[in-house]
Amino acid sequence: MVNKNRIRNLISVKDQTAFNFNLIVVRHAESVANTKGIFQGQTYDTDLSKLGAKQAEALAQKLKNKGIRKIIASPLKRTYQTAFELSKLTGIPIETDLKIIETNHGIWEGKDKQWIGNNFSDLYKLWMEKPSLVQFPEGEHFLDTIKRVENFFTINFFNENTLIVTHDNIVRIMASLADGRMFDKIWDFRVEPAAINYFVLARSYGKNRLKVLKLNETGHLKNLQSNTNSHAL
Repeated sequence: MVNKNRIRNLISVKDQTAFNFNLIVVRHAESVANTKGIFQGQTYDTDLSKLGAKQAEALAQKLKNKGIRKIIASPLKRTYQTAFELSKLTGIPIETDLKIIETNHGIWEGKDKQWIGNNFSDLYKLWMEKPSLVQFPEGEHFLDTIKRVENFFTINFFNENTLIVTHDNIVRIMASLADGRMFDKIWDFRVEPAAINYFVLARSYGKNRLKVLKLNETGHLKNLQSNTNSHAL
């Protein structure tokens, strides 16, 4: 005969590590390369633009009373400078993590969309339609970017109200993981510079699962939003 009480006890023990944490994920504020329509990535990294610096300040003012307990950022300049504004206000140190660094776009980095379109028209078309199939020349396969973002949520320890400051591609991958969408649909999401994205990280039975609460909140930017039509990424 099955002992139902024993089964309940086993389930209770197994699920003792269950939790629900709110995570706040932000794309970095506008960078100089963004304003010039130039592809960035890992090897080509620029400072925040003048507008981007104001966006980062507005973002910090918005988040300073949100009870942030931990800040994790990509180590690149544009993300670190964005995270620094909140760190400066709150005294919370910035932890960096290479798993949420931008995709390595290889020889596309430092080039504008016109150059890429002229020299890699087929690959750029594939990037827009089937990004999961793209191997960037002398760079990263997009599936490898996806894997390290998945590992970020599997390996890391998160506090309640952790702030994650990262990049366009990474936010899109996170949204896809949370929404259950195919990764080839990443362009369905709108991801503006310095926009706030709210997620819940739920852990149950030894697995972390992301859920979307709200994407691309920009109310704090008011008259500081970027003209993303000119951006390469």
